[in-house]
Amino acid sequence: MSTEERLQYLERELSRLQAIEEIRQLKARYLNACDRQDPEAVRQCFAEGEVVIDMSYFGQCSNRDEFVDGIFVPRGCHEHVLDMHHCANPEIDILDDGRARGVWSLNYRNINTQELTVTLMSALYHDQYSRIDGQWKVSHSRTEYRTVMLCSYQPGTLHVQAAARTLEEG
Repeated sequence: MSTEERLQYLERELSRLQAIEEIRQLKARYLNACDRQDPEAVRQCFAEGEVVIDMSYFGQCSNRDEFVDGIFVPRGCHEHVLDMHHCANPEIDILDDGRARGVWSLNYRNINTQELTVTLMSALYHDQYSRIDGQWKVSHSRTEYRTVMLCSYQPGTLHVQAAARTLEEG
């Protein structure tokens, strides 16, 4: 391999690694914005226009505003809702300069101090990303729920109400 070929290879590899890091940062911004209950920061993580956000039985949306205003704010932006979103095990594939996809493992905790419930859940995010004006944005996201445990609590007690693959009512 010539010096020129090596340099071209290193430039491509550096560009790929930089894109992966930018996507990791995007996902971190999204998760932190969810936990801070910051609708505008959540909105900015998604592309404008048509975006598929499929949260299974929690709802499907065709754009970021529908998701933020129709699902995120009504369900998650309340003083009595205490959330923790942690993602790990990213599998990120850079498809080209403007497109990528990723799978993330979500570890989710929710404490609802009004309903006195604790929800423990795991899921996989199946995401697609587009680079728009030099920034990566989520352009498609599908949530695959894996496990859930719903508990009720009173001081000194914790009662398991359900342990299953989903909370979907059948």
